[in-house]
Amino acid sequence: MATKRQARSAKKLKNIKKQRGKYPLLLEKVIEISDIILEILDARFPKEMQNKEIEKLIKDKGKKIIYVLNKSDLTRKRDKSLNPRVFVSCKNHKGINELRDKIKQEAAKVKKTGDFNRVHVGIIGYPNTGKSSLINLLIGRTSAKIGSDAGFTKGIQKLRLTENIILLDSPGVIPLEEYSTMSEEKIAQQVKVGGKSYSQIKNPEIALNEIVKTNKKQLQEFYKMKFDNAEDLIEKIGRKKGFLKKGGEVNSDKAARFVLKDWQFGIIK
Repeated sequence: MATKRQARSAKKLKNIKKQRGKYPLLLEKVIEISDIILEILDARFPKEMQNKEIEKLIKDKGKKIIYVLNKSDLTRKRDKSLNPRVFVSCKNHKGINELRDKIKQEAAKVKKTGDFNRVHVGIIGYPNTGKSSLINLLIGRTSAKIGSDAGFTKGIQKLRLTENIILLDSPGVIPLEEYSTMSEEKIAQQVKVGGKSYSQIKNPEIALNEIVKTNKKQLQEFYKMKFDNAEDLIEKIGRKKGFLKKGGEVNSDKAARFVLKDWQFGIIK
């Protein structure tokens, strides 16, 4: 029995390592091909979503980075420490023309030689930051696949922005130092920034606690209720929405996922 468990554990570990290695290799390929890189960040927490190791690789290769702060409609904050930067909202179609002009300006500076004179623009970022939606708005048609759950895009897509500019869409990648299938704290942080979907995690209560620690005021204003901590919020939301088990006990899993869904879908601003 122990031998079978060990074999299953070894197989699971091998699959985890395989998944950890697959997407970063695709990402490195995108960076190698690209002349310009767009790093898509959530405007609510851009610093937490920066991939420092990938940024170092981009700079070491002498490539240009443009920071694109998406979902700017969900926050009044304007982090101006990242340069060059463009604030956009795919939902409200804001900042798209400015970003398109910025790409063209930077592309005009790229010196291409040989038969292939097209400028390649790679698009990178955490899962579920809106990369595919951004591409569709930039090129003016639905060409990149879109999914509501994190990690929908599985491979690299090449799409034409202009005759001389090609966009490369890549899978969303969580930085290796942040990657974890074991640490509840890291998983909670990934849920907070949208790196893992609210529907895919085992312990939504822990993830919600991470959000409550830093955004308690926003949650209280949105739900129009006072609460002490995540546990108290879950209890009150569960009773308000009728998420109850037999005997009148609150279904804490359902209540926590309800709040996390509101958070990840940008309903809570």
